[in-house]
Amino acid sequence: MRRPYLPFGSKVVVFGGDFRQCLLVVSRGFRATIVSAAFSHSIFWRQVHVLTLIENMRLCVDTLSRPYVKYLLRASNGQESSITNHFPSEADAEPSIKVKITLYLEMDQAPSLETFMHVVFPTLTINYANQGYMDGRAILTTKNVVVNFLNTQIVEAMPRQEHVFLSADSMERGDNQAMAIGTKFLNTITLAGMPPHRLALKFGVPVILLRNLDAALGLCNGTHLIILRLAQRLIVA
Repeated sequence: MRRPYLPFGSKVVVFGGDFRQCLLVVSRGFRATIVSAAFSHSIFWRQVHVLTLIENMRLCVDTLSRPYVKYLLRASNGQESSITNHFPSEADAEPSIKVKITLYLEMDQAPSLETFMHVVFPTLTINYANQGYMDGRAILTTKNVVVNFLNTQIVEAMPRQEHVFLSADSMERGDNQAMAIGTKFLNTITLAGMPPHRLALKFGVPVILLRNLDAALGLCNGTHLIILRLAQRLIVA
């Protein structure tokens, strides 16, 4: 290094990153601690020359996505209007960005959750048993409570008889404090990576494996399956 007294020995170093990404994870850190750990607060930042990418090369081919990409930029810059009414309603929820469904859906009426479901899954009562129909459609959301609500609404809209499977929750014996917790309370808890206490299924419903059952047959965590038969203690998919 020719100049060891200078940062990086006066060598040109190129850093890459996106300041719209999540901040660093600081163990038990407050907001000020997390912000101060960012690279823009380091002693080298004064000597950094920032170059900004101003053209999205993907949009040169995919011109249909331009309105949606511009909408995402406005949302990340804080230029989109916010809403305070949420679904489901939450007392402590902060204002959220309103999703403009008209950017990628054509609807004849005002956007609503029911309309959105009918647009994603049209003619569900006819094509529910069609594997290609179910594989090519999905609804993404950020909270499990909304996922459970959507799953319930879609399963109820499908024909065929509904089979309900309940989990067997219990506390270990010998712990007096644990015994004070009732089974009804345990049934209300839905942990990540675990199915809910009340699981309602029908013929043709797509499901996802949450455990590795048989790697040789491809039955691994995340495998997509479709319900073919339901019994009291048997699920065939």
